[in-house]
Amino acid sequence: MLEFLTGLPASIIYTLLFVLLLLCGLGFPMAEELVLLAGGVLVFQGVIHPFPMLLVNFLGVVIGDMCLFGMGRGVSSGLSRSPRFTAWFAHKLEYGRPFFARYGRTTVFLARFIPGLRAPAFLIAGTMQMSLGRFVLIDTLASLIFVPALGVAGYLFADHLDLIAVWFRRVERAVGALLAMALLAWLFRRYWGKRDNSATATPS
Repeated sequence: MLEFLTGLPASIIYTLLFVLLLLCGLGFPMAEELVLLAGGVLVFQGVIHPFPMLLVNFLGVVIGDMCLFGMGRGVSSGLSRSPRFTAWFAHKLEYGRPFFARYGRTTVFLARFIPGLRAPAFLIAGTMQMSLGRFVLIDTLASLIFVPALGVAGYLFADHLDLIAVWFRRVERAVGALLAMALLAWLFRRYWGKRDNSATATPS
């Protein structure tokens, strides 16, 4: 990717960085971290300037996150209008809302730094009807740390980008596996809990 970008005008590179980050936020199979690291490497090579790169990357990250949040809002609104799901979905919302009200801000902030957790957390934030202003504020604060940190890392370790890319892919796979295991454990516990309750309620 870097070889392709280095041969382009700076304005095109900024546009591509923004579009790639926006697509990553929408589920494109590429880690945001690699795009942000690439921006730092391109600055190291003198292809682009640091401040426009940071601004473009920051906007791409935050707008992509807002799109995910909006998708969660859309899912919430769509299901709430469906007669088939209204009662079930309303129950789930009411069940999860107290937890998200208490820990939602921390979850959104930390998710920005954890590959694999980011998209689910932002979607859930929208589904749980977190206010857009609060989400944007928290995500902006996290991105003001995350985006420059990755840009600086790309600049400082430009000669080792391949190793960093491999590490990020491994971290993303590990987090995804842990989330899948946690979901299976939750489903298993929920299923067996229902069975135990049914057995207890059945008269002997």
